[in-house]
Amino acid sequence: MTISEFISSYVFPVVQWGGWGLFGALLWYVFKHGEKVDKWISRFNGFLMWLGINREKKYVAGDIRWRINSASKKINKEAEGIVTKGVDIVWVDQENVESFLRSGKVMIRMRHHSNQDRNISTAVMHYVKTGVLHTGKIYLPDKIKEALNLSLTKKILSEESDKGTSLEYFCSNELDPLLKNDKEIEKQFSTIELMEYKGLLTRILLREIRALGKKIYPKRPNDEILKETQSFFNFLEPFANHRGGDNDIKEWQFLDKNIQIGILYVAKQTKLDCEGLNPYVKQIDKKIKSGCKKIYVFGRRGNNVVAIKELLRLIEDQITNIKINREYYSEIRGEKVPAICATISIKD
Repeated sequence: MTISEFISSYVFPVVQWGGWGLFGALLWYVFKHGEKVDKWISRFNGFLMWLGINREKKYVAGDIRWRINSASKKINKEAEGIVTKGVDIVWVDQENVESFLRSGKVMIRMRHHSNQDRNISTAVMHYVKTGVLHTGKIYLPDKIKEALNLSLTKKILSEESDKGTSLEYFCSNELDPLLKNDKEIEKQFSTIELMEYKGLLTRILLREIRALGKKIYPKRPNDEILKETQSFFNFLEPFANHRGGDNDIKEWQFLDKNIQIGILYVAKQTKLDCEGLNPYVKQIDKKIKSGCKKIYVFGRRGNNVVAIKELLRLIEDQITNIKINREYYSEIRGEKVPAICATISIKD
């Protein structure tokens, strides 16, 4: 948006409506950027810490709240609805930390410590445990669930790592000792980290687990469901370890009782040059006929992104009863490159 467009869209209406315009603009800003308001309130309380321990606790609680809400907002942009919006800290005189959901917020009851890194690390761990995928995570095997909580805690702390050292505190005091003592969680954690690196964590795993929760919650997890989610995790593992070429991936679709998806990579420029997009159209049609309810199409770098755009236009013309969501993002693997994840959903 240019400066002239900003002025005409926002500044002129505010000036025209006077005080009411200013009040409306303020409400809009608070609604859209609540985490920034928390940040400034926290800083204000920081200037007043000399007034005593109660003011310090308000500062610490506000600091934790805006950091969590800011990082969570970024995660929700990758996968809407994954993270519960909102967190409140209640200080108590007990070492045992409690967290629960109330009115759409995560409430955390915890003891105040002079080490703010410890406070932030503890709060984020319990926020993730309670407020992320709370209706879907119960259907994951315990080791995967624990590894996922650790990875998401690290992800949130990484978002604010330039503003403090809580990430280092978490890794040294929580993450590293746990992974050292439990090799199975370490293996699952490493796989999830690779999924995050490849763009599969929020765009496939978390979305599908959330959809599963919406579909069957509050049904109690049983062996059948846990076996399915374990198999789904195992299905995604080769994609997380994928290093190019098709030989290291044997299965490109997962069909079970609750999860039915296919994955398609548009990556080989030589194939595009020789055969065009028709083979990809046929693959998508084949996946739909085999029972896939969703097909995730990935591509990176300019030529492949352009090819997927054209591919989506083709299948919209040739295949009925589908809905397509296009997500453009930048993939960073030592370099920033354009990437796309398109989700083709089959309408019921």
